[in-house]
Amino acid sequence: MSIEYLVEKYGKLVYKICYDMLENPLDAEDITQEVYINLYSSLYKYKDLKENEIKNLICKIALNKCKDYYRSKASKLERISTNDTIILENYIEENGIEQEIIRNDENNNIKKIILGLKEPYRKILYYYYIDEYSLDNIARKIGVTKGTLKMQIYRGKKILKEELERRKLL
Repeated sequence: MSIEYLVEKYGKLVYKICYDMLENPLDAEDITQEVYINLYSSLYKYKDLKENEIKNLICKIALNKCKDYYRSKASKLERISTNDTIILENYIEENGIEQEIIRNDENNNIKKIILGLKEPYRKILYYYYIDEYSLDNIARKIGVTKGTLKMQIYRGKKILKEELERRKLL
C-alpha cells in the first residue's frame, strides 16, 4: 500500500483522533502530518500487514503522538510558568513593586477625584498632593495668604476624604 492511499483513506480518521485529544485544529493538523511522516519513514516495515492492521497501527501512532505532544507541551508550560513565577515573585519582592503598583493606583484615583473638585480646592490640592509644592509656593502661586491657604487645604482635605469614603477607596 502506498502512503498516498493511506492518507486518503485514513486522513480524516487520524485528524479526528488528534482533534478529539488536543482540542485544537492547528495542533491536530500538525500531529496528523507527523503521524504520516512517521508512517512513511517506516512503511517498509509494515508491508506484510493487512489493511485492518495498518489502520490500527495508524490510530495507535496518532494516539501516541498526541500523548507525546500533550506531555511535551504540559512540561514546557509547567517549567516556564514555574520559573517565570519564581523570577517574577523574587523581582517584585526585591524591588517593592507590589507596593509601588498599589501606591500608583491609589495616586491615580486620588488624582482623578482632585481633578473633579470645584475651584479653589482642585488647584490647591493638586499643587499640594500631586505637585508637592510647599505652602509658601502655593500661596504665592495663587495669590492668597498662608492662613487662607491652610483653611482651604483643610476644607479641601475634608471634601477629598468624604469623596474617597463615598467611593469606598478609603
